[in-house]
Amino acid sequence: METYTFEKVWQTINELAVQHKETEKVLSEKFLETDKKFQETDKKFQETERLLKEKSMDSEKRWKEIQEELGGIGKSNGAIAEDFFYSALEKSMSVAKLNFDYIDRNFNRKRNQIQAEYDIILYNDYKVLIVEVKYNFKKKYLLEFYQSLKKFKSLFPEYKDYKLFGAIAAMTFEKEVLDEAKDFGFFILTQNNQDVKILNDNDFEPNVIK
Repeated sequence: METYTFEKVWQTINELAVQHKETEKVLSEKFLETDKKFQETDKKFQETERLLKEKSMDSEKRWKEIQEELGGIGKSNGAIAEDFFYSALEKSMSVAKLNFDYIDRNFNRKRNQIQAEYDIILYNDYKVLIVEVKYNFKKKYLLEFYQSLKKFKSLFPEYKDYKLFGAIAAMTFEKEVLDEAKDFGFFILTQNNQDVKILNDNDFEPNVIK
């Protein structure tokens, strides 16, 4: 049986201490290495997140630019259509059998809580024709136009005793628009070279808007 002297025990303790320190050193190096890798991974993640945010902001910016471009095109087409119909109607001063003495455009008025805008107005001493102009006339515009016509005499009481008629004008129309516009009793106007063409039947009688 081995005899443990004080020196032997002390030597063993020193050896264990050295081994412990070496183990701590190895573990510390491994921890530092792992921490460094984690920091690198975190840095890469943050960089990826930054790039994704930049891409998202770029995409959002481009989408807004596209919307503005499309909106500008729509507004430009609308302005072109309005200029054409105003010029053509100013030249003829009539729609079907209705003749007029005056023409104006872009009437916008607010009275109390009522507000509306009218593209083109033809009138004389006893009748008014309001023309709603779009480049491409969609079905949803019909009811909006009719509702604005119902507001007209409240907004312009000077015309309260006049006969009020409605007309829609466009370069193109959605499929359902023509039949429904006739049901509303509106004139339907479109372009024919430099003149206005009426798409209603010859026996069409416009509704007087009350």
